[in-house]
Amino acid sequence: MSEREPGGRIRAGLVVEIALFLVIAYSVIFTMRFLLVEGRLPQPYFYGSSDTLMDWISVAYWSNNPGAYYAYLSVYPPIAFDFLRIFSIHACYRFDGSFARDCDWLARVMLCAFYVFANVSVYLVYRKRDRRTALWRTGAIAIGLPMLYAMERGNLVIVCFAFFVLGHGRLLRSAWLRWLSLAISINFKPYLVATLLPQLVRRRWRWFEGAALAGLLVYVISYAMEGAGSPMELISNIVGFSDQPVLLKFDGAYYTTTYQLIMDILKSTFPLMMSTGSQPLEIMAILFPAMLRIGQIGVIGCFVGAAWRPHSVPLYRLTAMSTALLITSTNAGGYSQIFLCFLVFLEPWRGPARVTALVTVYVLSISADYALTPLATATEYSWLTNRLVTYNLFVQAGELVRPGLLLLIEYALVAASVVDIVRARREEVSADGRSRSGVEHMRDAGATL
Repeated sequence: MSEREPGGRIRAGLVVEIALFLVIAYSVIFTMRFLLVEGRLPQPYFYGSSDTLMDWISVAYWSNNPGAYYAYLSVYPPIAFDFLRIFSIHACYRFDGSFARDCDWLARVMLCAFYVFANVSVYLVYRKRDRRTALWRTGAIAIGLPMLYAMERGNLVIVCFAFFVLGHGRLLRSAWLRWLSLAISINFKPYLVATLLPQLVRRRWRWFEGAALAGLLVYVISYAMEGAGSPMELISNIVGFSDQPVLLKFDGAYYTTTYQLIMDILKSTFPLMMSTGSQPLEIMAILFPAMLRIGQIGVIGCFVGAAWRPHSVPLYRLTAMSTALLITSTNAGGYSQIFLCFLVFLEPWRGPARVTALVTVYVLSISADYALTPLATATEYSWLTNRLVTYNLFVQAGELVRPGLLLLIEYALVAASVVDIVRARREEVSADGRSRSGVEHMRDAGATL
């Protein structure tokens, strides 16, 4: 398909999207150059240079050794351990995780394989919607910060995302296969159960029931295979995880999607005032909760409106809003943005609200940050470059800006949905008016005859 609109004019939106993708690509080149020179990844990538891929390896270790739920206190459902028990080399996990990371070549192959599979699926989904933007949007997903951050951590969100795309991307014709894909993604990341809510809003009862039943079935089978990971064990470990000390919460805020962690730190005795002063903290303590509430109220209002006018708001946008509401309200991890990015990129480049959401997704995909205040300096081994490196841990601008950009996406989706709901109502009223006028005209004509 040509990149030119009728009349020979280059589509402005396409030019902007290409430019934004090139910015993302440049940020990745800068990151790789920094890695070669400094021996470690720059902010906002995780500061622990010796911890690369350990999200994957740690789970694989406990999938090959007992104690996942009572020693490791895992919050992962059983399917994660079942999956990695199958796709790992058991002999590599007789010793510690560092040895296993170097030994288990299958783990690295599977991580890369699911990365490729997920992004090929993304491209096929986007190509079906708009061939002109498919390449650039897929590129933003593939080399964007959320995906690369997940790859560096070796997080199972990569596997989950592959099934998420199959479930929501309309690549599979079989409803049963799409239900199964959604069920697997929800079992990997249980917070994605929120993405089934739009099915209820759109009154797709059979679809909701099928996906929910498939999710329950996948959990039961994986629980039977693992022999652990009961609902009570998961709830207990999740509660314990949420009650972490403030220092660990600060660590979690390094690359986050929500202001909730920062608000927890503000309420604590952590000496943040020594670095920032009291006035910024007072402003944040008022502003951040208000911003979260505005987004939550807006999304709930759109769901009510969409239930009133079931076909006024696209299903993918309802799913995007439920995802945005989830990740801006809970500590789902920075890589969880990948689900929202995928759904927002299904939007056409049309109207200020949609354009705002699309541009913001591109911005969030840029691998860059800005250091505000130094916190600590340390020296450790870098697995990626196999040498000792020195790093400085900073309070980053991204910790304050990224959750706000995610809320901006949420606001933009709400605004676009409100416009669609109002337009649907006006068209319905107009259609009813024309219908009534036609009936009255026929009655008048009959009376005259």
